[in-house]
Amino acid sequence: MSAQPVHRHDPDEPLFPMPPLTEAALRVAVTTLDLSSAVRFEREFHAAWQEAVQTDSTVPMHTFLHRWGVFVALRRHPARAARLAELERAVARAGDREEARALSSEIAALLDEAAREVTG
Repeated sequence: MSAQPVHRHDPDEPLFPMPPLTEAALRVAVTTLDLSSAVRFEREFHAAWQEAVQTDSTVPMHTFLHRWGVFVALRRHPARAARLAELERAVARAGDREEARALSSEIAALLDEAAREVTG
C-alpha cells in the first residue's frame, strides 16, 4: 500500500486547460481523454488532409480541428462528459418524441457551451 495521498479531481473542474486548435495538441488531448477515440481522430485527420489536398482548400482541416476541439472541450470536464453520456443513453431509451426532443435540447446546450470554449 502506498503512502502517497490519492488525488481526487473535482468533476466540475477541467482535467487540463483547453489546448490550442492544432493537430498535435488535439491529438495529445484526445489520446489523454479516450484512447478509442484516438483511432477515429487519426482516421478523420487523414481523410480531412486528403480532402484538403484534393480540393486545394484549408476548409476540411479547419472543420476537422473545430470538430475535435469541441470533442475535447466537452470531455475535459468530467461532470460535463458524464452528463453528455447520461443524456445520450436517455435519448436512446426515450419513450416518445417529446422526451427525446427535450433531452436532445440539453445535449445541444452542452455542445454550444463547448463550441464557445473552442471559439474563444
